[in-house]
Amino acid sequence: MSVDTIVAVLAIALALGFDFVNGFHDTANAVATVIYTKALKPNVAIVMSGILNCLGALMVGTAVAMVITKIIPIERVTLTVMVAVLLAAVLWNLVTWYYGLPVSSSHCLIGALTGAGVAANDLSGVDWHELTKVGIALIISPIAGFFGGMLLTWLALIYSKEKDDPGSSSQPHPTVMRWMHIMSSASVSFSHGSNDGQKTMGIITLILATHFAMYNYKADVVPLWVVLAAALAIALGTIIGGWRVIRTVGTKISRERLSHSQGFGASMATALIILVASQVGAPISTTHTLSSAVAGGTIPVHGKDKLNTKTLNLILMAWILTLPVAATLAAICYFILKLIWHA
Repeated sequence: MSVDTIVAVLAIALALGFDFVNGFHDTANAVATVIYTKALKPNVAIVMSGILNCLGALMVGTAVAMVITKIIPIERVTLTVMVAVLLAAVLWNLVTWYYGLPVSSSHCLIGALTGAGVAANDLSGVDWHELTKVGIALIISPIAGFFGGMLLTWLALIYSKEKDDPGSSSQPHPTVMRWMHIMSSASVSFSHGSNDGQKTMGIITLILATHFAMYNYKADVVPLWVVLAAALAIALGTIIGGWRVIRTVGTKISRERLSHSQGFGASMATALIILVASQVGAPISTTHTLSSAVAGGTIPVHGKDKLNTKTLNLILMAWILTLPVAATLAAICYFILKLIWHA
């Protein structure tokens, strides 16, 4: 087995590692609201989320994966580029997880692809048309999340007649609203798997098409074993959980405790937006869509004065910084790899 083949296999393992990290980094996207309203016990919520993440990755298709394979033109893809992309994405994911910031794994990956592509081939190393479409989706999704969370929370409040009393909603009780909240949380888990699981599928497909083309692997087809492996990796990562980010989403965006109406509104808005994005092939951020939806849902429940602007500013700063930071890290990783190994 050649050195390049060994590196290619390790790159596939690293891609699955990114998927795993994505899972525990993004556990908060689905379970923070149901945990902090006590709609579900933490362990039940996290296991449910892991299973549905797996099902979402298996059942929705590969439209997002195909977009990922087009950001760097296939003729410009090398093992060095792909390893640099994965190292940068995993590193920034781990740093932001450590500090409890709900940063998008999508931003990490898109930024890293851009940085490594440009470092390797200048401006021709990126398909700017595809990248522009992805960028538009990344910008629109949190805005849609904010207003979607606000609208659905407002409708839920009308339906449930839930009082603006955090104490009453913080105790578990078998109401219709509580079960609607649980259903919406499950929908976020399913939709998260459908979108984020595919990003790793796209990366592995690129590696296979680049180095294992002799085995009939192509960039426009995701092999079944890749779908299965990515689905299992993100599910396992989700089950392990990420309590640092769960606390940020569940307690720090709003100054008041979440209610079931707010949890339902934020989660359902997020799930609907992501499922639409998965169907049309838009690799969007579950993290920022949900964080925005939680912020939007705070307004009809508690008013805009109860938004924690300090936390929101930190999330916004991380949203802005992730793309350039991930791109820079990927470029640095690429140049270091070129010095120690040429592929």
